[in-house]
Amino acid sequence: MTGTVTVTGAPSGFVPGFSGAGACPSSGGSGLACSSPVYALAVGGTYSLPLAAGQWTVDGFYEVNGFGGAYLGPPQVVTVPAGGTVTANFAVLYQLPATLKGTIRVTGVPTGTQVQNLSVLLCPSFAPYNGVFPSIACVTGNGQPSLSGAGAAPYQVTGLPPGTWTAYPGICTQFGCVTNAKAGKALTLVSGRTTRANVTTPFILPGEGLLSGTVTVTGAPPGFSDPVALSACQVGGGQCETFFGYGGNTISLLLAAGQWNVNGFYLVPPFNNAVAGPARTVTISGGNVTAVALAVPYQVLGTAAGTIHVTGAHSRVPITAYTVLACPASSPWTGGLTPPQCVNEFSGPGGFGFGGFGLAEPIRVGTASSRAAARTPFNLYQLSTLTPGSWILYPGYRTVFGSYTDPSGMAVAIVAGQTTTGKLTVPYQTPSIGVVEGKVTVIGAPANGGFQSGVRACSAPPTGTSCPNAQEAYNQSSNLYQLALQPGTWWVSGFVDVFGSGVGVSESTTQPIVVTVTPGARTTENFTVKLAVP
Repeated sequence: MTGTVTVTGAPSGFVPGFSGAGACPSSGGSGLACSSPVYALAVGGTYSLPLAAGQWTVDGFYEVNGFGGAYLGPPQVVTVPAGGTVTANFAVLYQLPATLKGTIRVTGVPTGTQVQNLSVLLCPSFAPYNGVFPSIACVTGNGQPSLSGAGAAPYQVTGLPPGTWTAYPGICTQFGCVTNAKAGKALTLVSGRTTRANVTTPFILPGEGLLSGTVTVTGAPPGFSDPVALSACQVGGGQCETFFGYGGNTISLLLAAGQWNVNGFYLVPPFNNAVAGPARTVTISGGNVTAVALAVPYQVLGTAAGTIHVTGAHSRVPITAYTVLACPASSPWTGGLTPPQCVNEFSGPGGFGFGGFGLAEPIRVGTASSRAAARTPFNLYQLSTLTPGSWILYPGYRTVFGSYTDPSGMAVAIVAGQTTTGKLTVPYQTPSIGVVEGKVTVIGAPANGGFQSGVRACSAPPTGTSCPNAQEAYNQSSNLYQLALQPGTWWVSGFVDVFGSGVGVSESTTQPIVVTVTPGARTTENFTVKLAVP
């Protein structure tokens, strides 16, 4: 569904913060006027809203400022065809915004609890707060200052649409934030006027508590300064939280009430892989601080080193990087996200080194700071920060067509202070994608360099407002680009985005070129983009 949204009757110079169109199933409310609308913002006054086939009630809206409440226009009932496009234009009548001000008060705050912020959640009558998740139509206002000595704070929210609302008081402490769904106050906002509403809530015990963990590395040599980390995972396979204690070894995590398995780590450079201490189970209670001391024994590490060879027919496809992922045998890689105890190394032209936690900044091979820079040939690997014990090495490689890591791996035994060598092989995988590459030349580029150029590919002929399945790649060094695409027919254009002194961006494009992409093939297309004259 696509169309335009215009604001009528507005004073001269008025520009809405946002505008767009919102839809509810025809049986569930009017346009945005339901608890969970489907909506899209307009760009240049035009919106594009993907909807399932069927009947919808849709209206246009605008907002004076971001997340400031939606001004709704008259709804339209629209039937969206399967696989088709329907056009609907909306006009929203301008209204003078309303203002709400008052006081937020909390009573019965326990001694030692620090109130960090008071807030008010404003929800329109068609989308009341359910105590779990507020609707997108709700607006939040904060107390200023966060808390006065009397246990209250003034608030003011401007730019609101007139109508019937409910104000719910909320409180944030070091144990999290709570909004009281049972203490809402109904009120009516009048166009162009200020309404006062004071809201009060008793202190509510949050469903979260604070874990304060002290991580100490025992038996470390003099000068040891590796950073420490703390990881907590819900008992029973729930979510995990990890925090890194740069600047100190005491780490605080806000966790849901319940039982958690807690581990301390220290992170070994250059890859920042984690050396873990024994796990402990702690019980977190809402509104309380749970302190835990975690000792991580220092370990003398070992090294895995050797070569990586890609087997199979790949002589015409250059290998741009070789990779090794190393995981403890107790935490093997299963093909998805890597466990935090794993560490990986990228080497070769354009290769990188990463840590198991993903903390290390990429180190590009070829710079003076890169350990891998001096290696010849570049299919050598060396992982010098592995804890003693059984590990599995998963070799891989990277080409212009993507990356592959062998999920079978090779088991190795790491011994403290020693190097274990091994020859790793990884079978070459026939590419499933193709690549379009070339150069984008810009004519009339601004001298201040405030632009970015590249290519855009669409899976169907693009229009002024749409590019189906848009894929983009920006120019790199020497104005060269490289864009990986699924096999098929693509419409590829060069573009230049020029960034002005404000928030606007102007774009110039070339006419699209039809390109047929085949698996494992590289197609060269060069573009010359001439900047449009304002």
